[in-house]
Formats: sequence, structure tokens, C-alpha cells
Amino acid sequence: MTKSKFYNNVYLYLIIGLIIVFWGFSKSYFGKLDKTSLPYHIHGISATLWMIILIIQPYLYRINKLKIHKYLGWSTLVLVPTIILGGFEMMKLMIQNQENYPPNIVYRLAFIDAVTLLGFIIIYLLALFYRKNLKLHARFMVCTIFGPLNPALTRIFFSLGLAGNFNESLTYSYLLIEIVLMLLIWKERTMKEMKFTYLPVLIFTVIQHVLMYSAQNWNWWVTLMNEIADYQMN
Repeated sequence: MTKSKFYNNVYLYLIIGLIIVFWGFSKSYFGKLDKTSLPYHIHGISATLWMIILIIQPYLYRINKLKIHKYLGWSTLVLVPTIILGGFEMMKLMIQNQENYPPNIVYRLAFIDAVTLLGFIIIYLLALFYRKNLKLHARFMVCTIFGPLNPALTRIFFSLGLAGNFNESLTYSYLLIEIVLMLLIWKERTMKEMKFTYLPVLIFTVIQHVLMYSAQNWNWWVTLMNEIADYQMN
């Protein structure tokens, strides 16, 4: 990573992200570990490990432990497929158990999850490809934090009563992430790497934000999700 002040301390910002995720999922996952089935554990543990690695990696670089940094980085070749498969399984389980959710909202959430997983795959592959370009690599890795922040923030807004319903919580979550991305873009407006990292991620997030409001009304999407989940509608 670069030796600028921001990236020298980026692990501290990522720690804040991890705290937000723990807070957001404290009731739905971390608070009932003994009552949770294996697929949820695979998803929860793999996603948590990814965030922990995000924190450890820049710190290792800061203290010049480059060999450990490299080995830990290559270990993600196993972790990332686990995250993707776990996320995909969560989508299927959500569709199959949609009677536990408000009507049709599972298709909107599945759209958010699918697009988030796609974005994560693209960003990860770019970070891997540009691993020798520290300025790009660092920024791509930071961008992966926004995926898990979205559902965590949604749960926090709703649990604190800051939103009237779950849809409002989703909106506030997207808006907050978009604001953070805009602040990052403004802060790094003179850096060329920003145009290939934070700016595309902001555009991607805004498009996802706009489309998610109508996703549950797309017949092709509902049909596709039902087929993937092997769900028979009554």
C-alpha cells in the first residue's frame, strides 16, 4: 500500500467497518450461534474472515511483514470461493423460506445479494491482477468492505428505529455508503487511481440502489430465482 497518511492507517478505518458488521448482525447471527445451521455458519465465518484479512493485510504491510502479507493474500484463493458459494446458498435459502419475510421482498434482497457478489468477484479479481501496483491494489481491497456494510447498516438503522420500515433502512444504508464513497472520491480527486476504483464502485452502487426498488417486480428475475432455489410458488 502507499505510504500516504490515509493508507498508513487504513486498517483503523477497516476495523470500524468490522465493528459495524458485528453490530448489524449481532442479533440475527452472532447472538444465536448455537441455533444456527451449517450453511449460515459457512457464510458468516467466511465473510468475517475476509474482513479480518482486510484489516491484517495493510497492517502487515505497514510493519514491513511482506512475506506474511503475501502468503495471507494467496490464502484468499480458497476463502473467496467459499464466500461466493456461501452467499449463493444464502440466496437460495432465503427464496425457499420466503414465508418468513414480507411479501416478495426476498426477490429484491436476492437481487442485492447477486449484484453485490458479482461486484465482489470483479473487484477481487482486479485486486489480484494489480497486486504489484500497490496504489491500485490497496484501493480495490478497500472497496470490498462496502458489500458487507450494506446489510449490516440496514439492520442497524431498522433496529435503532431510525427508519420506519425495512425499505427505508435499505435506502439509508445505500445513501450512507454513497456519501462515504463521494467523500473518498473528493479526498483523492487528484489521484488517478481513484478513477479506476472508488468512482466506478460509486456508479455501480448507485445503479444497484436505483434498480433494487423494482427488482421484485421483474417476472424474469422472480422466475430465475425460483428455478435456482427450486421453489414452487403456490
